[in-house]
Amino acid sequence: MSTLKTLFIAALIFAASNAYGQQKSSPNYESYSGFTCDPVPKLPANETHPSLWFTADQAAAMRAKKDQDKQAAKLWKQVSESQFLTMDLLPEPSASDDKKVIHQYYGYMAQAAKYSGFMIWMTEDDDKKQKLIDRTTALLERAYDGPVYELDPKQKSGPTDEIYLGSWLQNYGAAYDFVQPFLAEEKDKAIRARLVKQCDYLAKNIYKWTSRPHNHLSKPAWGLGSCALALSEEKDAISWLGVALTAANENTKYFFSGDGIYREGSHYLGFSWTNFLPFMVNYKNVSGVNQFEDYKPVMEWGVAVRNSKGWLPNIEDSFIRPFPGHMAAYMYKDTKTSLHSSAPLSEVLMWAWNTTEMKPFEEYTERTTYNWTGATWDYTLPLDEYLTYDPSIKSTIPDSSPTVFLDGGQSMFRNTWKSGDASGRYLLFQGVAEADNHEHYEHLSFIISAENQMMASDGGYTRKGYGEKFRTEWYKQAIAHNVVTFNGEAPVDPAENVTPVSRYRIDTDFFDFEEKEAPYPGGGKLRRAIAFPGETYFVVADIVSAPNSGQAVAILHGGRAPMSGEGNYRVWNYEDDTYGAAAHLHAWTFGSAADFKIENAQGEVTYLKGDYAVFPYTKAIGNGDEQVILQVLVPCGAGKGGPRVSSVKNGNQIVVTVEDQNITDTFVLQPSNVTAKSDLVETDASFAWIRQEVGKVSKYFVREATMLKANGTVLMQSDKPKTEAKER
Repeated sequence: MSTLKTLFIAALIFAASNAYGQQKSSPNYESYSGFTCDPVPKLPANETHPSLWFTADQAAAMRAKKDQDKQAAKLWKQVSESQFLTMDLLPEPSASDDKKVIHQYYGYMAQAAKYSGFMIWMTEDDDKKQKLIDRTTALLERAYDGPVYELDPKQKSGPTDEIYLGSWLQNYGAAYDFVQPFLAEEKDKAIRARLVKQCDYLAKNIYKWTSRPHNHLSKPAWGLGSCALALSEEKDAISWLGVALTAANENTKYFFSGDGIYREGSHYLGFSWTNFLPFMVNYKNVSGVNQFEDYKPVMEWGVAVRNSKGWLPNIEDSFIRPFPGHMAAYMYKDTKTSLHSSAPLSEVLMWAWNTTEMKPFEEYTERTTYNWTGATWDYTLPLDEYLTYDPSIKSTIPDSSPTVFLDGGQSMFRNTWKSGDASGRYLLFQGVAEADNHEHYEHLSFIISAENQMMASDGGYTRKGYGEKFRTEWYKQAIAHNVVTFNGEAPVDPAENVTPVSRYRIDTDFFDFEEKEAPYPGGGKLRRAIAFPGETYFVVADIVSAPNSGQAVAILHGGRAPMSGEGNYRVWNYEDDTYGAAAHLHAWTFGSAADFKIENAQGEVTYLKGDYAVFPYTKAIGNGDEQVILQVLVPCGAGKGGPRVSSVKNGNQIVVTVEDQNITDTFVLQPSNVTAKSDLVETDASFAWIRQEVGKVSKYFVREATMLKANGTVLMQSDKPKTEAKER
């Protein structure tokens, strides 16, 4: 592209941003290290239809897809039998109608238009084709009838919220793209005028409706971008696309980490996916611009963070979610990935989807008629799945290490990538810099899945909806998460948009480890470490330090199960349910505080919208200005008991022994690097692990140690503190 042309387009973007009332966000929105795409809009030399999803030459292959495998046939059945192909056109609502009536009117009519337009190209019967052309035309001729321009999208939970506007425009743009070759000139002009009016409406108001770069900015932006591509010969199309790219970039550089983590949680990632994936496909098809390379870390994160059932976590404002990476897989056929030594990312994404347990989401849909995206009234899920599904892509399981550390602040401890393996172990360690919208008080929390069951778990998003008072009173509070509070406060970021410190990352086939650190707002800090000895169970090691004495509380939610036990021991007993198999989580908690105690409590847990209930959890409580807490968390299959666990305390030093058959693990935890001694071990490590197998030391780990001895034998010695894991 010539320099003159580049400057001209840049000027267009600048003019468009000013003309459409863009207001600069707070400087804090600029200080996070997310990612952005090329902001310079690119349109084709000539407008061609269809082009957003496929061309006329590709229609035959799109039709033939339905016969290529069972998944394609299933999707085709859902599309070809969709209610949106047969429903009567809804009556036009008025501004005084119930908001659900108004919302459903626009959402359903736009979906019906897209489905009908798509099916024009899927039939070779002339009579059926003409009926579909007539139906699509009739729907487009009524696009945005009713009160859409009378109602304020800024109205809280209003029926024409800007997030809905983005989806409706994306669907109408696709419908127009499908039907345009069959339109008479007069009808074409009238329909274009409706779409142009809506594009101009979004472009002029998008920054007035929301001054913050969350999904209320990006979702309408992606919808605007798709319609700009469909109307590429319109004089303002380049400006619309420029506004869309700028607004979307404000979202991705603030709410996504550079390594793909979506800071608002899995629910809102899926909610955004319904708009950014269609836009990216449309942009690549129409203009040849490939944003999929920019979004590659997001795709890899969706695989890295999933548990063994394929579910994204319910942390932050989120329910559990599947990751629909199969819809993007065909864009990564030639893309290398860190998840596999040789297979392309497309095959890993297809594996991740094909091994996702969909039972909870299918049951939810059957019970409520809503899909898992959170956008049922607005999003053409089965159609978009069919449009993007490529039956030729095989499934390939990752062969990289299943333990993944992300600089954005999440770490996933695993012993296998295999799905449905009862011996599989998974722990997510959460330490992502908070955003300003759907954040919870959950810094340095963790969740566990094992034995094909969700175990130590997050409280979740809410019961049913964002606006519930109980969401803020319980679900987002620290007490609903596996965190350590100090004087009632959860840890926070070191500074705004600065990720808590992660250090000492160890990944071997016999021991994994990481420490994260975060400050408390009232002073002091938490150093929390996760250890994965033998890659079979987990140890959580906490050091709480503060300038003054205070109360530390380590909260442990076992999830959806009854709990029993006393003293330092508890066990959660899971039944065979929607979320997994019958199993147990054995937990021992030890603290150094002189007044250390464990209390039982009750709290609500929600994995899926509406499926909430009260379950037991524990609070391990101690007072002091420096104290340590150590938890041993052992998942077991149904009917299996846990190991023998004992402890010895010496001031702020704790030594814990875990005995299971011929294996004995010994752990030392202390807040400083003075010498700690027990019957077996002597060390100045702040944390140490020694494994004995059949009475002989076979492995060890130390954090910040110059010396480690077992039964008087030197295992390691150094002039400077070292952190290492070794086999003997």
